[in-house]
Amino acid sequence: MNRFVIACLGILAFGWVLFVRADDPAKQDDPTKPKDDKSSAAIKDEARENQQVLERRFKDFEQSLLRLAQRLEKSSKPEDRQRADTLKKAIALVGDQGVDLKFKTLIEILQKPSTSLSLTEIKQAMDQNKMLAEDIRAILALLMADNRDDQLKDEIKRLMELIKQLQKIKREQQIARAKTEGNKLDKEALGKEQKKVSDDTEKVAKAMNKDGDGKGEKGSKGEPKDGKDGKGKQGQGQQGDKDKDKPKDSPPQDNPNQPADGTPGKKQVQDANQYQRQAEDGIKKENKEDASKKQSQAIAKLDEALKKLEEILRQLREEEIERLLAKLEQRCRYMLEIQMEVYDGTVRVDKAIGTNPDKKASRAEEQRSLQLSDREEVIVVEANKAIQILEAEGTAVAFPQMFEQVRDDAKNVARRLGKADVGAVTQVIEQDIIAALKDMIEALKKAQADLKGQSQPGQSGPPQNQKLIDLLAELKMIRAMQVRVNSRTKVYAQKYTGEQASEPDIQKELGELAQRQLKIFDVTNNIAKGKNQ
Repeated sequence: MNRFVIACLGILAFGWVLFVRADDPAKQDDPTKPKDDKSSAAIKDEARENQQVLERRFKDFEQSLLRLAQRLEKSSKPEDRQRADTLKKAIALVGDQGVDLKFKTLIEILQKPSTSLSLTEIKQAMDQNKMLAEDIRAILALLMADNRDDQLKDEIKRLMELIKQLQKIKREQQIARAKTEGNKLDKEALGKEQKKVSDDTEKVAKAMNKDGDGKGEKGSKGEPKDGKDGKGKQGQGQQGDKDKDKPKDSPPQDNPNQPADGTPGKKQVQDANQYQRQAEDGIKKENKEDASKKQSQAIAKLDEALKKLEEILRQLREEEIERLLAKLEQRCRYMLEIQMEVYDGTVRVDKAIGTNPDKKASRAEEQRSLQLSDREEVIVVEANKAIQILEAEGTAVAFPQMFEQVRDDAKNVARRLGKADVGAVTQVIEQDIIAALKDMIEALKKAQADLKGQSQPGQSGPPQNQKLIDLLAELKMIRAMQVRVNSRTKVYAQKYTGEQASEPDIQKELGELAQRQLKIFDVTNNIAKGKNQ
């Protein structure tokens, strides 16, 4: 744990240097401006040396993260292995964002003589510095984020397993009661069957401790208060002395001083277990009427426990969905911010090319278009992450397809900008991406509002089947996708006629558009057939 904290503090200290340089114009090393009595060349050399030091420190830190992750993943503690996964994700993010390459590019620019640096290269150096700071922020956010999402996933899985076990026990208890009332088995066979159900229930009660291993409590929680099969353990202490004065067949008594140290519903499972033990006594004494009564009381307590677990599961599932919706909205807003920035840059480069005598891009405009292409690639990465999140969640159908369209469009934009193709079609695709992201942001905001509005205790229905996005929002997304396919088809038809449509890149884009239409059909068909249920 200490190593993990130290590592996080290390990257925090390292990242702060980049943040200050990128965020505070007064502290940036701008080679175009003299500072105090230093020459521009001296300032540039100092900036280059600083970046080289930062690059070495970053590489050292990256290796430290890797070594720490390798040690933690061998730990026997689940929390350490979870931290190892977080560290490995941070290391992967370094590669995804191309941090090493950005350091190299920035240093290469600063190594050039001041007299040969163009204004475009100076601007590129500042952009690289800013992007590095953004990348470090992303790595920091990943390292310092809580693991609530993983906790929710684990707890939901645990509760679902407990519910499954209790439902099985309830069915077995109902069968045992039917056999008791039917008088078709002798007391030994009935007693054996009832004891098995009682033992299974006791195991579940112990599994409902906070630590989930049945070792979190002293005494004999889940054993009968009358001491049967408990070998007198329950008689220890003040509570046990009180229990000795009660009849052996008395119902379980709530203890107001009992701490809430386990899963909700645990007390009801313990009570059910006590009724079951009393039913065992009734069977041994051949008092089947009383045994049947205790079995019915045990079933009622199991029902109460199931209701409590299902309510907690519903709440956790709502929290999981709420967090997921918020993260998706945040991701969409980040992508939208980048896309609007790229679109504005595309329009400016297009206008600049339009003023050139030959209407062709100059070297400076090609470089700027390449920078915009790099920024567009960030949207591709973010869209892929969103698709992975939605596919893991599993209930949304149209939204993953919407992100796929955004990703594919962003790939095409990045390719076009890489060739300095900043014309009308490129701008239309960028506008479509902006419109799609805005649609998704509105849908995600509405989904969050709806979730808060309908979050009421005691709702019926299996909580694990709650949908991330409701059907109406999904249908709206399908409609929006179809509208964009229609408009894009018209754009291609007007722009690319005759031989132009034979270009490989254009053919590829037209093929993707056809595939997009097929996917819209598949999504609609799946919703119609209820395959998203």
